[in-house]
Amino acid sequence: MASLVTFVKFLTLVIILNLLRYAYAYLPIEGSVLGPLFGAMERSPSYFNMNFTTFDWTTSYFYNFMLWLTITWVYYYLHPVFNGNHIVKSLKVYGIFWVLFASISAIYMNHYSHPKDFYLWNILDALLVFPFVAVGNGLLFPRIFNVRKEIQ
Repeated sequence: MASLVTFVKFLTLVIILNLLRYAYAYLPIEGSVLGPLFGAMERSPSYFNMNFTTFDWTTSYFYNFMLWLTITWVYYYLHPVFNGNHIVKSLKVYGIFWVLFASISAIYMNHYSHPKDFYLWNILDALLVFPFVAVGNGLLFPRIFNVRKEIQ
């Protein structure tokens, strides 16, 4: 029963983090990045699907859900071995994943003929989003999992 409660708490956290990520897209700073990112996509319709169907949106949200689920899952297991409060620990774990994300984007930018500015804007977008979600995780994780204050 305890593992079911933990699983439900974990899924609740991941759902909230996903909602935070999409709410962040409406902030002005995020809007300044999404404009050029979507502009790069619109300039290359042979590479990018700009006419999303309901299935395309569902798939996109699922992939994003899986991204934040994976990072949060790793955080769940790694946070005891990192120093600092939960926000600092979360920034460390999410930072590692941002480096992986940025590296994969850079590899694609280098290897494919897609518009290079798309990848640069994508990396910048992630640079803004990952810390935002990490701070959300650092604030919510100890509350959802009832973690007592840890010795720093």
